[in-house]
Amino acid sequence: MIFQFARDIYFRSDIYNRMLRRHGTAHIQALTTDPVPGDPARGAEILSGDMILAARRRRLGAHPFATALKSRRALAELYGFAWLRDLAALSAPGAREAAQALVHDWLRHCDRWDPETWSPGVAGTRLLAWINYIEFVTNGSGGGLRADMAQSAAAQLRHLAGVARSDGTPLKDGEAGFAAGAALVAGAVAVPGREPLLDTGLACLEAAVRRDILADGAHRSRSPETACRALARLIEAHRALQAGRRPPPEFLVDALGRLGPAVKALTLGDGALTAFNGGVNGAAHTVSAVLGAAGVRGAAPASLPDGGYERLHAGTTTVIADTGGRDGAAGGGGHAGALSFEMSAGRHRLVVNCGAHPDETTEWARVLRSTAAHSTLSVNDTDALPADAPRRADVGMAVRRNERGGSSLVQMGHEGYRRAFGIVYNRDLYLSGAGDDFRGKDALVGGAGAFTLRFHLHPDVGASMLEGGDAVLLKLPGGTGWRFRCAGATPELEESVYLGDPAEPRRCRQIVLRGDHHGRETAVRWSFLREGT
Repeated sequence: MIFQFARDIYFRSDIYNRMLRRHGTAHIQALTTDPVPGDPARGAEILSGDMILAARRRRLGAHPFATALKSRRALAELYGFAWLRDLAALSAPGAREAAQALVHDWLRHCDRWDPETWSPGVAGTRLLAWINYIEFVTNGSGGGLRADMAQSAAAQLRHLAGVARSDGTPLKDGEAGFAAGAALVAGAVAVPGREPLLDTGLACLEAAVRRDILADGAHRSRSPETACRALARLIEAHRALQAGRRPPPEFLVDALGRLGPAVKALTLGDGALTAFNGGVNGAAHTVSAVLGAAGVRGAAPASLPDGGYERLHAGTTTVIADTGGRDGAAGGGGHAGALSFEMSAGRHRLVVNCGAHPDETTEWARVLRSTAAHSTLSVNDTDALPADAPRRADVGMAVRRNERGGSSLVQMGHEGYRRAFGIVYNRDLYLSGAGDDFRGKDALVGGAGAFTLRFHLHPDVGASMLEGGDAVLLKLPGGTGWRFRCAGATPELEESVYLGDPAEPRRCRQIVLRGDHHGRETAVRWSFLREGT
């Protein structure tokens, strides 16, 4: 703590600021490494004075970088400059000038070390954005802005390299190692005189891969969205090496070969990501672009045993279930969605989780972490995993998979309710070989308690109770119907909410089954059967 305090004082000093700028450079070579397409609609919002930061619309004002932001995610997105891709994608008068004004504002107010806005993850993201879009930003501005950006980029790269060469502690949190490593690799190619940074950047990336990418390719966070962002960073490093005519190291080729298929395994029929463990869907075309840039081909893996996911796919039906990580995999960013699943039929989502919200200051962020916000079972309105369980393996999570004749059966369970209520929860999921029959069994063993079983429905799904009240008719866009039936409880339709895109919360419905568990075992059986089969 004393060392960090002294270090921060030094980083704030004029001496350190001048040291970073010695041997300043006046040139940046533009690289095309960004695999993520820009969003013209978001670019238009920036042009009108608004920006979506941490899924909330913010008014930029005259000096955006003087704005006080309580959300760390919002701050990282503003100062990370990834939104330059959105302005660059906007074919409209004034887009370039808006980008120039924002860069000028940052250079005027923020071009020296700050613990948050120069943190490795934020600085790395900003450097990658500058290197990718410097031609867009500076064309027509004369040489002054480009020279200023180049001098600042050189200083930021020198700072990043110093942090990476130290004990590396700032790079061990979140996604900082991937962003900083990719930025150092790209900077070594794009900024003259920074070639020695290449080895530092590759070492930083290798450490991040070793720490965060599990043997099956899943990301340690267990968030599909985080895994996709990490994949994009590795692609940027690989493309920068190609631009510099440097062969990619074996660890990078291997990581791309593992992480790409793992991300694909966590997509549904619409091509977008599942909403598990703090992640949101992302646009399907963005996910597709990243997977395409990674060279992912062929069928997705059926199992991610280390990341804790099982994928059931047959016909046009896809089901992805959260079976929990093992071997110390992280517990999903505080999301208590153990044994939840999402389901798509064709390109339409049928059963979903409620999603996540990136702004940690909102009530949404807390509510969406709860078990009730997932398509799974909760006991006595409590969350499935105790807050003091650092690993899912600590609550006895287990999974077994069987395949026969094209059909799939996944059996899973956890002991997250054993300590409080003496209950072990088991769930079986079965998908027929034709994909038209998806069914499950939820069982509570031992102990006692009231249970609630939820199936959150995508907002585009129409739902109506059938006469007799023992079944629910579900209609997808285009008219395809599915029928939900159950035994052991009575279905009810209730309101819910969906934040697959947290910037646009949508009302939806949920099928809810309730009951009381006493005795040795209570089982509820249910099925989704496609109509007309």
